[in-house]
Amino acid sequence: MTTRTEGVRNLFLDPEELPGLRRRIGHPMFRQFWDGVLHADLDGDRRFLETGIEPGNLLRHLPRACEILQREAFVHLVTAQKQRGDVAVLALDAILRFGKWDYFLEGGKEVIGLQRAPQAAQSLVFALEWIPDLLSEGTRREAEHQLAEKGCLPCFRSLWGMLNPERVEGWGFDPEAAYFEPRDMRRWPWILARTNLRAVPMSALGLGALLLEGRDPRAPEWLEIVRKSFEDFHDVYEKDGSYPEGTGYATYTSGELILLLHALERRHEGGWADAINWRGHMAFFLFTRMPSGRHPEGHVNFGDGGNGFHSDVAFWIARRYRDGRAQYAAANHAGPHRIFSPVFFDPDVVPEPPTGPWHARWFDVGWFVVTTGFRSRDFVVALRSGGPANHEHADRNGVILKAFGENLLVDAWHPPYERRHAAWALRTSPAHNTVLVDGRGHAYHDGSEGTNPSRAEAKVIDELVGGHHVIVTSDASQAYRLVDDNVDDVSRTLVVVPGLRLVVVVDRLQTAGRPAELRSRWFVDNEDGGGRIGIDGCTFTLRRPGAGLFGVAAGTPDVRLETGTFPVPAEHGVHPHLDVVAVDAALRPVLIVAAAAVQSGDPRPQLDLGREGDGWRLIARVGGRGVTMSIRDDGGRPSVTVT
Repeated sequence: MTTRTEGVRNLFLDPEELPGLRRRIGHPMFRQFWDGVLHADLDGDRRFLETGIEPGNLLRHLPRACEILQREAFVHLVTAQKQRGDVAVLALDAILRFGKWDYFLEGGKEVIGLQRAPQAAQSLVFALEWIPDLLSEGTRREAEHQLAEKGCLPCFRSLWGMLNPERVEGWGFDPEAAYFEPRDMRRWPWILARTNLRAVPMSALGLGALLLEGRDPRAPEWLEIVRKSFEDFHDVYEKDGSYPEGTGYATYTSGELILLLHALERRHEGGWADAINWRGHMAFFLFTRMPSGRHPEGHVNFGDGGNGFHSDVAFWIARRYRDGRAQYAAANHAGPHRIFSPVFFDPDVVPEPPTGPWHARWFDVGWFVVTTGFRSRDFVVALRSGGPANHEHADRNGVILKAFGENLLVDAWHPPYERRHAAWALRTSPAHNTVLVDGRGHAYHDGSEGTNPSRAEAKVIDELVGGHHVIVTSDASQAYRLVDDNVDDVSRTLVVVPGLRLVVVVDRLQTAGRPAELRSRWFVDNEDGGGRIGIDGCTFTLRRPGAGLFGVAAGTPDVRLETGTFPVPAEHGVHPHLDVVAVDAALRPVLIVAAAAVQSGDPRPQLDLGREGDGWRLIARVGGRGVTMSIRDDGGRPSVTVT
């Protein structure tokens, strides 16, 4: 690393900061990460960079070259090992050989940067700051030129289009990108403006403009559009820090933004970050954590989200806000470390784990989560209320549940993006733990524009958090009325007793005048073929190797239980489900499901659910402890009393 220009800080690290970085990398928590980085397959990387790259393969080969460049430039910065610098230079040369850096075009001719161009631009920024001494003057100038023309300019076009969508000539895939299904992108400048794919070019353009300040006359204009874009985007994060696309896309979005915010603060713009509730964002990551044996980094996976957060995001939050909760989460519950994890790690921030036997969180995105902790064996229940979101499914009022390392009520993990795929239907309501009215779910979209938001909404209308239980009611009427004019009201009340790992779900339909069939559907995890469903009258078992969910059902009219398998070809998974069905069509049917999670080998819970006056009474005993519930249905929404 060369000495910086007098009075101007580098974007990420100055020479005098390297000894501290080396000490942090030596921290025991980074040992596995750093060993993996140091023992990367350099021979394989060299072969790929020298003879394996197809300069037109932007989908696979460009990102691999970028990943190699970022890793090897960082290792050389830290260790000064010649062979690592040599591989970094090879990777840089390979990226410069690509004729263009993204597969999206405006008006069929101008490249716009949404994914690959931002990644390549970031990679060149890192290289120009971290290994300038290894680059010839000609290579450095060419890298700066291509950073501006193939990276910054396409990112500028995409951000400009999102700020001025009515003036966009039309976005589309490059005809040479034959690996993509055609999409209707006419509304993409509006749709993407509220997604992770705005944060990605925003970060890359900001970093490129900061690096090129004083070297490219367009840099001030580029920084200005980054500022306008950030001001127009940051409220995608809710006031409590929750993020509508889910945790997997939240970590993508936040991981990009923190690089920009960090660099801005080191240069001259220090106030941007506080527009987002970063400490609340960390709480969203932590309290949606839902690890299981099959998904050790799992989070509440409503929609296409559900992957874990990266520690660099959490360490940046901990460092900037002296936030012990974020430090605890990063050190104990984050996914794999990345190269900026030790950069942002501050060992002086004291970790602060949450206290208490369980936690309930109603996030501003509409999700309600009850959790006893953040380890695989802990108990987690989540209710999907809230509005439309990019990467959503048709899952309003859906419930998922995990206990003893097993996903017992499950949403399919990341179904295909392409609407022509045979498993696209896994995104629709019948593939979720929600209700069907006359066999139909609520509104969704046809996928012609991609995984964009629908118009379906749900909202939490009541919640009570007591000392030993939680009661929450979500209204999804609007979502169902969009496709069925006979629906007047659809609501779901969820009762959770964390100490007993007990849930009760009360579903109610009010029709607009014609009797209708109501059924609730429940999927058990069967990714590995280990999910089983058994029924006996009105009792049921959803069983996994390590745990089971034992339950009973009732309702008005009476109910019957059925089992089925969601109709997708078996090569895309076998998805068994339990249906609780009102035996007759009715004007105002009510379904009740009560179930407790028990570890395999433990005694089966005792669940007695019967009529009592104009409602029902549940007496439950689980592991020697008991609870009684009264569920009233007197014409309004059902009410629940727990004693």
